Amino acid sequence: MTAVSLYLGEVSHWRFGNAVHRLRYRLAYVLADLDRLDEANARSRLLGVGRPRLLSVEARDHGDGRQTGLADWVRGHLADCDVQEPCTTIQLLTLPRMFGYVFNPISVYFIYGNGENPHHILYEVNNTFGDRHYYLAKIDADSPATPHRLKKELYVSPFFDVEGQYRFTVEPPGEGLLLEILYYDGAGAKALMATLRGKRQAVTDWQCLKIIIAFPLMTFGVMAAIHWEALKLFLKGARYRSPPRRAGAKARAIPVMAKPQDGAS
Repeated sequence: MTAVSLYLGEVSHWRFGNAVHRLRYRLAYVLADLDRLDEANARSRLLGVGRPRLLSVEARDHGDGRQTGLADWVRGHLADCDVQEPCTTIQLLTLPRMFGYVFNPISVYFIYGNGENPHHILYEVNNTFGDRHYYLAKIDADSPATPHRLKKELYVSPFFDVEGQYRFTVEPPGEGLLLEILYYDGAGAKALMATLRGKRQAVTDWQCLKIIIAFPLMTFGVMAAIHWEALKLFLKGARYRSPPRRAGAKARAIPVMAKPQDGAS
């Protein structure tokens, strides 16, 4: 496993139901080993892991929001959730900051022990209201791409209720990358499919510069696209659901992660 890699790929969403809608856009993700920051930072002067650069992956955007110690936070969080397997390597797949800004709808932590495949995957989901939630999946090391289901716990889209389930299918990063998320609503109907497909690229100054030139507004565009697509859905007649009421002052919530349903597929 390398200390840091780039994945150039495409994200697509397909909404089903009374307001069918599709979208597709290209993005560049970073996969970083959270225990090898110095090695990762030596790969390019334009990409920083744990430090600000034109492209950067920073601890403050993840976990408990602190400036440092993200790997320690992940290990502590897994221990709190009674994960017994050794946590030897933590790889984080995420959108990087670009020119200091980022919004990550979802980031993925691949948790490895002594084998070649992860034994757990931790999904970090953010909404545009400032909330963050974690979902944990225990992975079969002999068949890591087996789909797994998780109960939906976080209000994400104003056009879907909190009720329902996700079905995740993930191929651990190699030369290629695949993440597929199916969302089933409270009645069990398939409501949304989102996919990320990417191809691995080595981290060099030239590759990072090409990303900056090709996607100069990439991270700003994620937030803009969310609101633009929401407007189109509203005009198509999708029903708006208000965010759940919160008690007390607004805070960045880090709840106990949702647990997978054993044997689900």
